[in-house]
Amino acid sequence: MSTLSLRIQLEGGRVTKTIQFHPNTTVFDACKIIRDKFAEAVQGQPSEYGLFISDEQHQQGVWLEAGRTLGYYILHNQDTLEYRRKLRTLRVRMLDGAVKTILVDDSQPVSQLMVVICTKIGITNHEEYGLVREDNEAQNESLPDNKFGTLTLRRKFTEKDRDAKMESLRRKLKTDDEINWVDVGKTLREQGIDESETVLLRRRFFFSDQNIDSRDPVQLNLLYVQARDAILDGTHPVTQDKACEFAGIQVHIQFGPHNEAKHKPGFLDLKDFLPQSYVRVKNIEKKIFAEHKKHAALTEIDAKVLYTKTARELPTYGVTFFLVKEKMNGRNKLVPRLLGVTKDSVLRLDERTKEILVSWPLTTVRRWGASPNTFTLDFGDYANQYYSVQTTEAEQIVQLIAGYIDIILKKKQTKDHFGIEGDEGSTMVEESVAPSKATFLQHETNKIGKINTESLAHPEILRASDGERKYTQGEMQSVQYGAFVGQVNHAHQPPTVKAKIYIKRRRYA
Repeated sequence: MSTLSLRIQLEGGRVTKTIQFHPNTTVFDACKIIRDKFAEAVQGQPSEYGLFISDEQHQQGVWLEAGRTLGYYILHNQDTLEYRRKLRTLRVRMLDGAVKTILVDDSQPVSQLMVVICTKIGITNHEEYGLVREDNEAQNESLPDNKFGTLTLRRKFTEKDRDAKMESLRRKLKTDDEINWVDVGKTLREQGIDESETVLLRRRFFFSDQNIDSRDPVQLNLLYVQARDAILDGTHPVTQDKACEFAGIQVHIQFGPHNEAKHKPGFLDLKDFLPQSYVRVKNIEKKIFAEHKKHAALTEIDAKVLYTKTARELPTYGVTFFLVKEKMNGRNKLVPRLLGVTKDSVLRLDERTKEILVSWPLTTVRRWGASPNTFTLDFGDYANQYYSVQTTEAEQIVQLIAGYIDIILKKKQTKDHFGIEGDEGSTMVEESVAPSKATFLQHETNKIGKINTESLAHPEILRASDGERKYTQGEMQSVQYGAFVGQVNHAHQPPTVKAKIYIKRRRYA
């Protein structure tokens, strides 16, 4: 097989050499050859470096996997590969505005980076968080001198995807259609995220948030800020009385206990404490301070716990909204509708009030189908027909449903259980085996597995006139839990293993 001539470039293009490789050479061995050829490449730990191929604009690219061969990537003669350090910095902005710079492995997919990012910040359930790419252009347009303010989460749409009516509704309802989530299955470089870009850390799945309290101040603060923003921007519709209740708690968090001399009408900038629809209501600031007085004994942490606890009682809390179009009954016409996804259900909601019209438990979803313009759910015997909608966000809906199912399965395997091998449904069985009068204790499992036939040599001691004799002992591949009294002729085994036990008996005069 002919050799492959590749241009190898060190970081920044300082040095470039052409090296010949065999197409069957692995990327790991190619890096070793490069270190032998380049005196400049002998620096740092070899495991920290790899080969990277970028596009013509050097904005996106792919890291070559160490175990793959060069021929796997269909490289051509004179193609350029960059030998560069995998470790890079990533700027992560929290919802409260704090920015943290974290060292990450650029060659790993974002799903692996989330473990590192959340660990550094102090978050344990990393699978429930995601990264959002922010719209820097919107920031530049709205801020003088581009120095202050927060970045938006608006997603870019092509002109053919736009619908004037739908766009107006989308802005009003604050749906998740426009949130540009970073793909967890790809690396940062594949998505064109370089060191200068700042990404936002945001909770994507509301699964275990009910367990967050004052003992976890980091996650409590993130949950409070996200819930507060969702209430203020209208994502969670609330009544006027409820809005004042939330505002009263928020005032206590930001300014402490109520002070009659200081906290008077005119003190608050109401747009920072109330949804837009209630800002101009007469005497509403007095109602806020009346609620504020009720929390004088609370600490800031306790007030955040109260705020998040109250927010969880809202019917729309934990719902991810998507604006879709569905067909009207009896008419060949598409009308706007809200599709919601929670940790345990799929919702069909009114597009204006967000009132829940239909709720399908997530456990009833049998199949789903996604295309560039449609999304379809099959509930099997739980519904008479498929539920199909028109949307350009089908892939994002699929990722959300699949993400919740994945979290549910992981939690089911790791939470407290009575079985073995993570089988929560297994039980302990005690069985008496006659006529040997033995008691055998073991775990029962509901898992279905392949039946294997094994041979077990049972330990025994043969006693004769010349003393004890040697014995041999076999080994069972699966773990056994048991207590034996006397001799066992037969014992019940788990359904995944079929075992035979042989016991030798000898008589001596």
